[in-house]
Amino acid sequence: MKDRSMPVCFTAEQYGKIEQIAKKQGMLNPSQLIEEALGEL
Repeated sequence: MKDRSMPVCFTAEQYGKIEQIAKKQGMLNPSQLIEEALGEL
């Protein structure tokens, strides 16, 4: 995993959805889902 130098900002509603998806996929925190998505770009 590369270090990110720019923060990623979401609304509270967006972040809540990311948390839900991460939990469904068995991830420990939303950051893992974001890193996975960025890795697919």
